[in-house]
Amino acid sequence: MILAENWPILFACGALGAFVKDVLKDNKVSLPYFKGGYLYLGCIGGMVVGALAGYLVDNDPVTAFLGGYAGSEIIKSLINGKQVIGSSTTTTETIIETKTKK
Repeated sequence: MILAENWPILFACGALGAFVKDVLKDNKVSLPYFKGGYLYLGCIGGMVVGALAGYLVDNDPVTAFLGGYAGSEIIKSLINGKQVIGSSTTTTETIIETKTKK
C-alpha cells in the first residue's frame, strides 16, 4: 500500500473530526490517566481511530474529517455489538420486538 501524497493532512483531519465529536458528545476534553493499573486513553484513543478512519475514507480533507467524526463511533458500535445503520434488523422491527416483550 502506498501512502497518498497528502497523508499527514488526512490523518490530521480525521483526528480533528474525532476530537470534535468527543468534545461535542461529552462537552469536555478527557485527558489520558492511570486508574487501577490500567491506562485510559481519553480523547487520544478516539483521535487515533479517527485519524485512521480519516485516511481510509477518501483522499479529501473534508471527508477525512467526517470519517474521523463518524468512524470511531461506528467502530465502537461494532465492538459493543450494538445495531449499526444498514444492519439486517431495522429500527422499526427492534421497537416492535421490544414492545412485545414487555
